[in-house]
Amino acid sequence: MIAWGNPYPDTTKFDRSVHGRPFELEEIIGTTVIDDILTPQNGTPTWVTTGELSSDTLYYGIGSSTESQDAADNNARLSFAQHVEVSVQSIATQQIEENKDRLEENYSYESLVSTNMNLRSVKITARHISPDSSYHSLISYGKSTYHRLVTQEIQISLEANIRQQELAHQATEALRADSLRHKITMDSLALGRKQAVIDSLDHILKMEEARIRQEQDRVELIKSQSAAFLRIKPRYELIDVPTASTPRTWIYASGRWNPDTEDIRQIKAGISMWLISAEANIWATESVIDQTDFLLKLQVLPERGEIYKVSLAFGLVDYLSAFSIENRTRLQEEGGYKKLISIVEDELKDPYAHNSSFFVTGTVGLPQMNNHLSMYIDKRKISLANIWYPFPRNMGDAISIISQLDYISSEYYRNQFGDEIQWQFGIRLIASPDRFATMISYEDHEVWMLNFEFQY
Repeated sequence: MIAWGNPYPDTTKFDRSVHGRPFELEEIIGTTVIDDILTPQNGTPTWVTTGELSSDTLYYGIGSSTESQDAADNNARLSFAQHVEVSVQSIATQQIEENKDRLEENYSYESLVSTNMNLRSVKITARHISPDSSYHSLISYGKSTYHRLVTQEIQISLEANIRQQELAHQATEALRADSLRHKITMDSLALGRKQAVIDSLDHILKMEEARIRQEQDRVELIKSQSAAFLRIKPRYELIDVPTASTPRTWIYASGRWNPDTEDIRQIKAGISMWLISAEANIWATESVIDQTDFLLKLQVLPERGEIYKVSLAFGLVDYLSAFSIENRTRLQEEGGYKKLISIVEDELKDPYAHNSSFFVTGTVGLPQMNNHLSMYIDKRKISLANIWYPFPRNMGDAISIISQLDYISSEYYRNQFGDEIQWQFGIRLIASPDRFATMISYEDHEVWMLNFEFQY
Protein backbone atom coordinates (compact mmCIF):
# COMPACT_ATOMS: atom_id res chain seq x y z
CA MET A 1 0.00 0.00 0.00
CA ILE A 2 1.60 3.27 -1.13
CA ALA A 3 0.77 6.95 -0.45
CA TRP A 4 2.70 9.85 -1.76
CA GLY A 5 2.79 13.68 -2.18
CA ASN A 6 5.33 14.11 -4.83
CA PRO A 7 5.24 10.49 -6.04
CA TYR A 8 8.03 8.17 -4.90
CA PRO A 9 9.63 5.92 -7.48
CA ASP A 10 8.45 2.28 -7.71
CA THR A 11 11.86 0.65 -7.12
CA THR A 12 10.60 -2.80 -8.14
CA LYS A 13 10.35 -1.56 -11.70
CA PHE A 14 14.10 -0.86 -11.79
CA ASP A 15 14.59 -4.61 -12.27
CA ARG A 16 13.92 -4.07 -15.91
CA SER A 17 17.18 -2.11 -16.28
CA VAL A 18 19.03 -5.04 -14.92
CA HIS A 19 17.78 -7.08 -17.88
CA GLY A 20 18.61 -4.28 -20.28
CA ARG A 21 15.02 -3.10 -20.74
CA PRO A 22 14.49 0.67 -20.77
CA PHE A 23 12.03 2.41 -18.46
CA GLU A 24 10.31 5.74 -18.35
CA LEU A 25 9.75 8.15 -15.47
CA GLU A 26 5.97 7.87 -15.73
CA GLU A 27 6.18 4.11 -15.32
CA ILE A 28 8.34 4.51 -12.19
CA ILE A 29 5.90 6.86 -10.37
CA GLY A 30 2.73 5.31 -11.81
CA THR A 31 1.28 8.57 -13.26
CA THR A 32 2.02 11.50 -15.53
CA VAL A 33 3.64 14.22 -13.53
CA ILE A 34 2.50 17.74 -14.17
CA ASP A 35 5.12 19.85 -12.54
CA ASP A 36 3.05 22.93 -12.06
CA ILE A 37 0.25 21.05 -10.32
CA LEU A 38 2.17 20.39 -7.15
CA THR A 39 5.00 22.87 -7.56
CA PRO A 40 4.45 26.04 -5.58
CA GLN A 41 4.14 29.22 -7.54
CA ASN A 42 5.20 32.30 -5.69
CA GLY A 43 5.34 30.01 -2.60
CA THR A 44 1.67 28.88 -2.90
CA PRO A 45 0.86 25.40 -4.38
CA THR A 46 -1.51 25.35 -7.33
CA TRP A 47 -3.92 22.98 -5.57
CA VAL A 48 -4.32 25.59 -2.85
CA THR A 49 -5.13 28.41 -5.23
CA THR A 50 -7.40 26.38 -7.57
CA GLY A 51 -9.05 24.18 -4.86
CA GLU A 52 -9.19 21.22 -7.24
CA LEU A 53 -7.02 18.81 -9.22
CA SER A 54 -7.71 16.18 -11.86
CA SER A 55 -5.66 13.28 -13.22
CA ASP A 56 -6.15 10.02 -15.11
CA THR A 57 -3.93 8.09 -12.74
CA LEU A 58 -4.48 9.75 -9.36
CA TYR A 59 -7.32 10.37 -6.96
CA TYR A 60 -7.22 13.68 -5.11
CA GLY A 61 -8.76 15.05 -2.02
CA ILE A 62 -8.36 18.74 -1.05
CA GLY A 63 -9.49 20.22 2.22
CA SER A 64 -9.15 23.58 3.90
CA SER A 65 -10.08 25.13 7.22
CA THR A 66 -9.56 28.36 9.09
CA GLU A 67 -9.73 26.57 12.40
CA SER A 68 -6.97 23.94 12.48
CA GLN A 69 -4.82 21.65 10.46
CA ASP A 70 -6.83 18.61 11.73
CA ALA A 71 -10.03 20.11 10.39
CA ALA A 72 -8.34 20.65 7.01
CA ASP A 73 -7.11 17.02 7.07
CA ASN A 74 -10.67 15.73 7.77
CA ASN A 75 -12.08 17.86 4.94
CA ALA A 76 -9.40 16.46 2.62
CA ARG A 77 -10.38 12.90 3.60
CA LEU A 78 -14.07 13.69 3.00
CA SER A 79 -13.25 15.13 -0.43
CA PHE A 80 -11.17 12.05 -1.26
CA ALA A 81 -14.00 9.75 -0.19
CA GLN A 82 -16.44 11.59 -2.46
CA HIS A 83 -14.07 11.17 -5.43
CA VAL A 84 -13.60 7.42 -4.91
CA GLU A 85 -17.17 6.52 -3.83
CA VAL A 86 -18.41 5.55 -7.27
CA SER A 87 -15.33 3.47 -8.03
CA VAL A 88 -15.50 1.71 -4.65
CA GLN A 89 -19.19 0.90 -5.12
CA SER A 90 -18.48 -0.44 -8.62
CA ILE A 91 -15.68 -2.68 -7.30
CA ALA A 92 -17.86 -3.88 -4.41
CA THR A 93 -20.80 -4.62 -6.71
CA GLN A 94 -18.51 -6.58 -9.04
CA GLN A 95 -17.08 -8.60 -6.15
CA ILE A 96 -20.56 -9.30 -4.78
CA GLU A 97 -21.69 -10.51 -8.23
CA GLU A 98 -18.67 -12.80 -8.48
CA ASN A 99 -19.43 -14.31 -5.05
CA LYS A 100 -23.22 -14.26 -5.23
CA ASP A 101 -23.42 -18.08 -5.09
CA ARG A 102 -21.82 -17.96 -1.64
CA LEU A 103 -23.83 -15.01 -0.31
CA GLU A 104 -27.40 -14.59 0.90
CA GLU A 105 -29.90 -13.40 -1.68
CA ASN A 106 -30.53 -10.08 0.07
CA TYR A 107 -26.83 -9.22 0.44
CA SER A 108 -26.07 -5.65 -0.81
CA TYR A 109 -23.31 -3.10 -1.16
CA GLU A 110 -24.40 -1.39 2.05
CA SER A 111 -23.78 -4.64 3.93
CA LEU A 112 -20.14 -4.64 2.78
CA VAL A 113 -18.40 -1.26 2.83
CA SER A 114 -18.57 2.19 4.39
CA THR A 115 -16.73 5.48 4.07
CA ASN A 116 -14.44 4.55 6.91
CA MET A 117 -13.19 1.52 5.00
CA ASN A 118 -12.62 3.65 1.91
CA LEU A 119 -10.21 5.83 3.91
CA ARG A 120 -8.14 3.02 5.37
CA SER A 121 -4.37 3.38 4.71
CA VAL A 122 -4.96 6.79 3.02
CA LYS A 123 -2.70 9.47 4.47
CA ILE A 124 -2.23 13.22 3.95
CA THR A 125 0.19 13.87 1.06
CA ALA A 126 0.87 17.57 1.57
CA ARG A 127 -0.14 20.43 3.86
CA HIS A 128 0.06 24.24 3.43
CA ILE A 129 -0.64 27.26 5.59
CA SER A 130 -1.69 30.42 3.76
CA PRO A 131 -0.59 33.89 4.81
CA ASP A 132 -4.15 34.47 6.05
CA SER A 133 -3.57 31.60 8.52
CA SER A 134 -5.89 29.19 6.73
CA TYR A 135 -4.92 25.54 6.65
CA HIS A 136 -4.87 23.36 3.53
CA SER A 137 -4.42 19.59 3.14
CA LEU A 138 -3.93 17.41 0.06
CA ILE A 139 -4.39 13.66 -0.48
CA SER A 140 -3.22 12.06 -3.72
CA TYR A 141 -3.33 8.32 -4.35
CA GLY A 142 -2.71 6.21 -7.43
CA LYS A 143 -5.94 4.91 -8.90
CA SER A 144 -4.63 1.46 -9.80
CA THR A 145 -3.01 1.05 -6.39
CA TYR A 146 -6.14 2.21 -4.60
CA HIS A 147 -8.28 -0.10 -6.73
CA ARG A 148 -6.08 -3.05 -5.70
CA LEU A 149 -6.31 -1.94 -2.08
CA VAL A 150 -10.10 -1.64 -2.20
CA THR A 151 -10.42 -4.96 -4.03
CA GLN A 152 -8.31 -6.70 -1.38
CA GLU A 153 -10.23 -5.07 1.46
CA ILE A 154 -13.57 -5.97 -0.12
CA GLN A 155 -12.44 -9.56 -0.68
CA ILE A 156 -11.32 -9.80 2.94
CA SER A 157 -14.63 -8.33 4.11
CA LEU A 158 -16.56 -10.65 1.78
CA GLU A 159 -14.69 -13.70 3.05
CA ALA A 160 -15.41 -12.61 6.63
CA ASN A 161 -19.09 -12.08 5.85
CA ILE A 162 -19.30 -15.37 3.97
CA ARG A 163 -17.63 -17.15 6.87
CA GLN A 164 -20.01 -15.40 9.27
CA GLN A 165 -22.97 -16.51 7.15
CA GLU A 166 -21.64 -20.05 7.04
CA LEU A 167 -21.20 -20.09 10.79
CA ALA A 168 -24.68 -18.65 11.25
CA HIS A 169 -26.04 -21.26 8.84
CA GLN A 170 -24.16 -24.00 10.67
CA ALA A 171 -25.48 -22.70 13.98
CA THR A 172 -29.00 -22.62 12.53
CA GLU A 173 -28.59 -26.13 11.16
CA ALA A 174 -27.19 -27.26 14.50
CA LEU A 175 -30.16 -25.71 16.29
CA ARG A 176 -32.50 -27.31 13.77
CA ALA A 177 -30.75 -30.63 14.23
CA ASP A 178 -30.93 -30.26 18.03
CA SER A 179 -34.59 -29.33 17.72
CA LEU A 180 -35.18 -32.30 15.45
CA ARG A 181 -33.30 -34.61 17.83
CA HIS A 182 -35.29 -33.18 20.73
CA LYS A 183 -38.52 -33.68 18.80
CA ILE A 184 -37.49 -37.23 17.90
CA THR A 185 -36.62 -37.87 21.56
CA MET A 186 -39.91 -36.41 22.77
CA ASP A 187 -41.82 -38.33 20.10
CA SER A 188 -39.97 -41.45 21.14
CA LEU A 189 -40.87 -40.82 24.79
CA ALA A 190 -44.49 -40.12 23.83
CA LEU A 191 -44.52 -43.26 21.69
CA GLY A 192 -42.99 -45.17 24.58
CA ARG A 193 -45.68 -43.88 26.94
CA LYS A 194 -48.39 -44.75 24.43
CA GLN A 195 -46.87 -48.18 23.96
CA ALA A 196 -46.74 -48.59 27.74
CA VAL A 197 -50.42 -47.65 27.94
CA ILE A 198 -51.22 -50.05 25.11
CA ASP A 199 -49.21 -52.81 26.82
CA SER A 200 -50.97 -52.06 30.10
CA LEU A 201 -54.39 -52.11 28.42
CA ASP A 202 -53.42 -55.28 26.60
CA HIS A 203 -52.35 -56.82 29.90
CA ILE A 204 -55.61 -55.72 31.53
CA LEU A 205 -57.55 -57.11 28.55
CA LYS A 206 -55.71 -60.41 28.78
CA MET A 207 -56.34 -60.55 32.52
CA GLU A 208 -60.01 -59.75 31.93
CA GLU A 209 -60.18 -62.44 29.24
CA ALA A 210 -58.51 -64.88 31.63
CA ARG A 211 -60.97 -63.87 34.36
CA ILE A 212 -63.90 -64.37 31.97
CA ARG A 213 -62.54 -67.74 30.92
CA GLN A 214 -62.10 -68.74 34.55
CA GLU A 215 -65.63 -67.56 35.32
CA GLN A 216 -66.96 -69.49 32.32
CA ASP A 217 -65.01 -72.55 33.40
CA ARG A 218 -66.38 -72.15 36.93
CA VAL A 219 -69.92 -71.79 35.57
CA GLU A 220 -69.50 -74.81 33.35
CA LEU A 221 -68.11 -76.80 36.27
CA ILE A 222 -71.02 -75.83 38.52
CA LYS A 223 -73.48 -76.56 35.72
CA SER A 224 -71.96 -79.97 35.15
CA GLN A 225 -71.82 -80.80 38.87
CA SER A 226 -75.24 -79.33 39.68
CA ALA A 227 -77.12 -80.17 36.50
CA ALA A 228 -79.72 -82.16 38.41
CA PHE A 229 -80.40 -79.33 40.89
CA LEU A 230 -80.61 -76.71 38.13
CA ARG A 231 -83.49 -78.66 36.59
CA ILE A 232 -85.52 -78.39 39.81
CA LYS A 233 -88.18 -75.68 39.91
CA PRO A 234 -89.04 -74.61 43.49
CA ARG A 235 -92.54 -75.44 44.77
CA TYR A 236 -95.14 -72.69 44.98
CA GLU A 237 -95.48 -73.06 48.78
CA LEU A 238 -93.17 -73.37 51.79
CA ILE A 239 -94.66 -74.36 55.17
CA ASP A 240 -97.49 -71.83 55.21
CA VAL A 241 -96.39 -68.96 52.93
CA PRO A 242 -96.02 -68.82 49.12
CA THR A 243 -92.75 -68.72 47.17
CA ALA A 244 -92.14 -66.72 43.98
CA SER A 245 -93.04 -69.73 41.80
CA THR A 246 -96.42 -70.55 40.29
CA PRO A 247 -98.01 -74.01 40.00
CA ARG A 248 -97.44 -75.81 36.72
CA THR A 249 -101.08 -76.88 36.54
CA TRP A 250 -104.36 -75.00 36.17
CA ILE A 251 -106.03 -76.13 39.41
CA TYR A 252 -104.49 -77.04 42.71
CA ALA A 253 -105.73 -77.75 46.24
CA SER A 254 -104.26 -78.78 49.58
CA GLY A 255 -105.31 -79.61 53.11
CA ARG A 256 -103.68 -79.88 56.54
CA TRP A 257 -104.74 -82.53 59.08
CA ASN A 258 -103.66 -82.93 62.69
CA PRO A 259 -103.17 -86.68 63.28
CA ASP A 260 -103.17 -86.23 67.08
CA THR A 261 -106.58 -84.62 67.34
CA GLU A 262 -107.82 -85.75 63.94
CA ASP A 263 -108.83 -82.14 63.23
CA ILE A 264 -108.59 -80.22 59.95
CA ARG A 265 -106.08 -77.38 60.18
CA GLN A 266 -106.34 -75.79 56.71
CA ILE A 267 -108.04 -76.12 53.34
CA LYS A 268 -106.80 -74.28 50.25
CA ALA A 269 -107.96 -74.11 46.62
CA GLY A 270 -106.47 -72.14 43.77
CA ILE A 271 -106.13 -71.65 40.06
CA SER A 272 -103.07 -70.73 38.00
CA MET A 273 -102.75 -69.29 34.51
CA TRP A 274 -99.42 -68.25 32.95
CA LEU A 275 -97.71 -66.14 35.64
CA ILE A 276 -100.81 -65.37 37.70
CA SER A 277 -102.27 -67.46 40.48
CA ALA A 278 -105.21 -66.90 42.84
CA GLU A 279 -106.11 -68.95 45.89
CA ALA A 280 -108.40 -68.98 48.91
CA ASN A 281 -107.44 -70.35 52.34
CA ILE A 282 -109.48 -71.35 55.34
CA TRP A 283 -107.68 -71.94 58.62
CA ALA A 284 -109.24 -73.78 61.52
CA THR A 285 -108.59 -74.66 65.15
CA GLU A 286 -110.03 -78.02 66.21
CA SER A 287 -111.86 -78.05 62.87
CA VAL A 288 -113.54 -74.72 63.68
CA ILE A 289 -112.82 -71.93 61.17
CA ASP A 290 -111.11 -68.96 62.74
CA GLN A 291 -109.11 -67.35 59.86
CA THR A 292 -109.53 -66.89 56.10
CA ASP A 293 -107.60 -65.15 53.39
CA PHE A 294 -107.69 -64.59 49.65
CA LEU A 295 -104.41 -64.22 47.78
CA LEU A 296 -103.65 -62.93 44.27
CA LYS A 297 -100.04 -63.32 43.04
CA LEU A 298 -98.17 -62.19 39.91
CA GLN A 299 -94.75 -63.59 39.08
CA VAL A 300 -92.92 -60.52 37.68
CA LEU A 301 -89.58 -62.26 37.26
CA PRO A 302 -89.59 -65.90 36.22
CA GLU A 303 -86.43 -67.83 36.92
CA ARG A 304 -83.44 -65.96 35.45
CA GLY A 305 -79.74 -66.81 35.58
CA GLU A 306 -77.45 -69.58 34.51
CA ILE A 307 -76.31 -70.63 37.96
CA TYR A 308 -78.11 -68.63 40.62
CA LYS A 309 -81.63 -68.63 39.29
CA VAL A 310 -83.76 -65.86 40.73
CA SER A 311 -87.52 -65.39 40.65
CA LEU A 312 -89.68 -62.61 42.10
CA ALA A 313 -93.42 -62.15 42.65
CA PHE A 314 -95.68 -59.68 44.36
CA GLY A 315 -99.40 -59.61 45.07
CA LEU A 316 -102.27 -58.72 47.38
CA VAL A 317 -103.68 -60.70 50.28
CA ASP A 318 -107.05 -59.95 51.87
CA TYR A 319 -107.61 -61.70 55.22
CA LEU A 320 -109.74 -62.07 58.31
CA SER A 321 -107.38 -62.23 61.25
CA ALA A 322 -109.54 -64.19 63.73
CA PHE A 323 -113.20 -64.91 64.22
CA SER A 324 -114.80 -63.42 67.28
CA ILE A 325 -115.74 -65.68 70.19
CA GLU A 326 -119.45 -65.27 69.37
CA ASN A 327 -118.97 -66.32 65.77
CA ARG A 328 -116.74 -69.20 66.80
CA THR A 329 -119.55 -70.37 69.10
CA ARG A 330 -122.04 -70.13 66.27
CA LEU A 331 -119.77 -72.25 64.08
CA GLN A 332 -119.45 -74.91 66.80
CA GLU A 333 -123.20 -75.29 67.13
CA GLU A 334 -124.90 -78.13 65.29
CA GLY A 335 -125.12 -77.18 61.63
CA GLY A 336 -122.97 -74.14 62.27
CA TYR A 337 -121.09 -74.61 59.02
CA LYS A 338 -124.33 -73.68 57.23
CA LYS A 339 -124.03 -70.24 58.79
CA LEU A 340 -120.44 -69.78 57.50
CA ILE A 341 -121.33 -67.19 54.85
CA SER A 342 -123.30 -65.00 57.25
CA ILE A 343 -120.55 -65.38 59.87
CA VAL A 344 -117.91 -64.29 57.33
CA GLU A 345 -120.07 -61.31 56.38
CA ASP A 346 -120.23 -60.30 60.03
CA GLU A 347 -116.47 -60.64 60.36
CA LEU A 348 -115.89 -58.49 57.28
CA LYS A 349 -117.74 -55.67 59.00
CA ASP A 350 -115.21 -55.73 61.86
CA PRO A 351 -112.32 -53.35 60.96
CA TYR A 352 -110.03 -54.97 63.52
CA ALA A 353 -110.45 -58.41 61.99
CA HIS A 354 -110.54 -57.59 58.29
CA ASN A 355 -107.33 -56.31 56.66
CA SER A 356 -105.53 -56.22 53.31
CA SER A 357 -101.83 -56.15 52.59
CA PHE A 358 -99.47 -56.14 49.65
CA PHE A 359 -96.81 -58.80 49.75
CA VAL A 360 -93.58 -59.60 47.95
CA THR A 361 -91.77 -62.89 47.77
CA GLY A 362 -88.49 -63.91 46.14
CA THR A 363 -86.54 -67.12 45.61
CA VAL A 364 -82.91 -67.80 44.62
CA GLY A 365 -81.18 -71.10 43.96
CA LEU A 366 -77.79 -72.07 45.43
CA PRO A 367 -76.60 -75.06 43.40
CA GLN A 368 -73.44 -75.60 45.48
CA MET A 369 -75.64 -76.41 48.48
CA ASN A 370 -78.67 -77.85 46.62
CA ASN A 371 -80.78 -75.14 48.24
CA HIS A 372 -83.53 -72.70 47.34
CA LEU A 373 -83.70 -69.65 49.61
CA SER A 374 -86.96 -67.70 49.90
CA MET A 375 -88.25 -64.58 51.62
CA TYR A 376 -91.86 -63.52 52.11
CA ILE A 377 -92.99 -60.12 53.48
CA ASP A 378 -96.45 -58.69 54.18
CA LYS A 379 -98.04 -56.58 56.90
CA ARG A 380 -98.59 -59.59 59.15
CA LYS A 381 -95.24 -61.37 59.08
CA ILE A 382 -91.77 -61.79 57.61
CA SER A 383 -90.63 -65.29 56.74
CA LEU A 384 -87.23 -66.64 55.73
CA ALA A 385 -87.00 -70.20 54.49
CA ASN A 386 -84.80 -72.65 52.64
CA ILE A 387 -85.59 -75.85 50.80
CA TRP A 388 -82.84 -78.45 50.77
CA TYR A 389 -82.82 -81.35 48.31
CA PRO A 390 -80.64 -84.14 49.74
CA PHE A 391 -80.71 -86.37 46.63
CA PRO A 392 -81.10 -84.12 43.56
CA ARG A 393 -79.09 -86.36 41.21
CA ASN A 394 -81.00 -89.54 41.94
CA MET A 395 -84.40 -88.30 43.10
CA GLY A 396 -84.65 -84.67 41.97
CA ASP A 397 -87.16 -82.84 44.17
CA ALA A 398 -88.93 -85.98 45.28
CA ILE A 399 -87.56 -85.44 48.79
CA SER A 400 -86.97 -81.99 50.23
CA ILE A 401 -86.55 -80.57 53.73
CA ILE A 402 -87.99 -77.13 54.49
CA SER A 403 -86.95 -74.82 57.30
CA GLN A 404 -88.91 -71.61 57.89
CA LEU A 405 -88.19 -68.80 60.37
CA ASP A 406 -91.04 -66.32 60.99
CA TYR A 407 -91.30 -62.94 62.64
CA ILE A 408 -95.01 -62.38 63.30
CA SER A 409 -96.06 -58.77 63.96
CA SER A 410 -99.83 -59.43 64.10
CA GLU A 411 -100.93 -60.87 67.42
CA TYR A 412 -103.85 -62.64 65.74
CA TYR A 413 -101.42 -64.87 63.81
CA ARG A 414 -99.23 -65.90 66.72
CA ASN A 415 -99.53 -69.24 68.45
CA GLN A 416 -101.26 -69.81 71.77
CA PHE A 417 -98.05 -68.80 73.55
CA GLY A 418 -97.93 -65.43 71.78
CA ASP A 419 -94.47 -66.07 70.27
CA GLU A 420 -93.31 -63.36 67.88
CA ILE A 421 -90.57 -65.57 66.44
CA GLN A 422 -91.34 -69.11 65.36
CA TRP A 423 -89.34 -71.82 63.72
CA GLN A 424 -91.14 -74.35 61.57
CA PHE A 425 -89.86 -77.20 59.45
CA GLY A 426 -91.18 -80.01 57.33
CA ILE A 427 -90.32 -82.93 55.04
CA ARG A 428 -92.04 -82.89 51.65
CA LEU A 429 -92.45 -86.05 49.60
CA ILE A 430 -93.58 -85.83 45.99
CA ALA A 431 -95.19 -89.07 44.98
CA SER A 432 -96.26 -87.96 41.49
CA PRO A 433 -94.72 -84.84 39.94
CA ASP A 434 -97.30 -82.12 39.23
CA ARG A 435 -100.02 -84.33 40.66
CA PHE A 436 -99.66 -85.40 44.28
CA ALA A 437 -97.34 -84.47 47.17
CA THR A 438 -97.44 -84.79 50.91
CA MET A 439 -95.58 -83.09 53.74
CA ILE A 440 -95.06 -83.76 57.41
CA SER A 441 -94.44 -80.50 59.24
CA TYR A 442 -93.99 -79.13 62.72
CA GLU A 443 -95.82 -75.81 62.94
CA ASP A 444 -96.38 -72.95 65.34
CA HIS A 445 -94.13 -74.50 68.00
CA GLU A 446 -96.99 -76.75 69.00
CA VAL A 447 -98.42 -79.16 66.42
CA TRP A 448 -97.41 -81.77 63.86
CA MET A 449 -99.32 -81.63 60.63
CA LEU A 450 -99.87 -83.90 57.68
CA ASN A 451 -100.28 -81.89 54.45
CA PHE A 452 -101.70 -83.24 51.19
CA GLU A 453 -101.35 -81.37 47.88
CA PHE A 454 -103.30 -82.12 44.71
CA GLN A 455 -102.81 -80.61 41.26
CA TYR A 456 -104.73 -81.02 38.07
